[in-house]
Amino acid sequence: MEQGGVVKRALIRFLTLWLICLTLTAVRAEQPAPAYHAELNIPYCTVDGKTLILNAFLPDKADKPVPAMVYFYGGWWFGGGVAKDLQGVPDWGVYAGRGVAVFSNQYRLGQQGGFPQNIRDCRNAIRYVRKHAKEFNIDPDRIACTGISAGGYLTYMVTLVPEDFDDGGPCEGLEGISAKVCGGFGYVGPTDFVSAWAAAPGDEITDANGKVSHRPPDGKIPNDYRPRLRILFHGVTPETEQGKALYARLSPVNLVRKDIPPILICDGEKDPIVPGQPGKVLFEKLQAAGADATYWVTLNGGHAYPGGQGFRPVLNGFLDRIWNLESNH
Repeated sequence: MEQGGVVKRALIRFLTLWLICLTLTAVRAEQPAPAYHAELNIPYCTVDGKTLILNAFLPDKADKPVPAMVYFYGGWWFGGGVAKDLQGVPDWGVYAGRGVAVFSNQYRLGQQGGFPQNIRDCRNAIRYVRKHAKEFNIDPDRIACTGISAGGYLTYMVTLVPEDFDDGGPCEGLEGISAKVCGGFGYVGPTDFVSAWAAAPGDEITDANGKVSHRPPDGKIPNDYRPRLRILFHGVTPETEQGKALYARLSPVNLVRKDIPPILICDGEKDPIVPGQPGKVLFEKLQAAGADATYWVTLNGGHAYPGGQGFRPVLNGFLDRIWNLESNH
């Protein structure tokens, strides 16, 4: 009888502890993310007569400087625009859950933009955020960047290029401010323009009189790089040695070195827009150089935000590490 009572009391204690754990877990899961406020249309740079703006989404009542994420939008470097609210940033909850400040910057597009102009704009956005870290209540040493597609490419470039990269340099008022990031999370972005050009369909048109011209970009044609790159490289193509050298200089795969910030590179296995898993090529080169690089491919994934079983722990671990946060996600 005594033995039965001991077992019964042990079972009660176990069930009580189990219920307490369930309650604590539920309470923790229901904890709301910090409230945020937006500061919109902040001019961060004026270049070639155009004033560029960024939007800031900042956690309320932060009692100390917080990490920051700068988001570069996609759109083939011809379209897209700044996020108008925090929910406009892909997977915004992963940042809000950590109380991270989020920024989204405008960069020059199409003929007015191109390469290296859009790279310069994004690096100047990083400089501006760092210069005004105190006003934004962020830690200037914990500014990271992220982006999709064209923004993924810009993320790779901003993360990989050295401080003195020849992109035109700081805008007025940002001289002497570093464009370095503490990490980059890019997804479904191209990494090698020379190879992309070679693999892309042709864009030449010959009329009845034998005159050759070039068609505009066609959204219905997969991997339609050539007409876009002609514009973005201001008429230069990689069909000459000089042009090929320029395309190579502005390709992430040729900026590999060991001493880069940590980078998370993601491909879609069946991406029709940026095919061939170009991020894997970049990752393998970085890995061979001893750089701090992480790779993820979304199985059966297209041209979209990464996912699939196992991705969330990879992302959480990466973000917590670059911002030096205690993982509780």
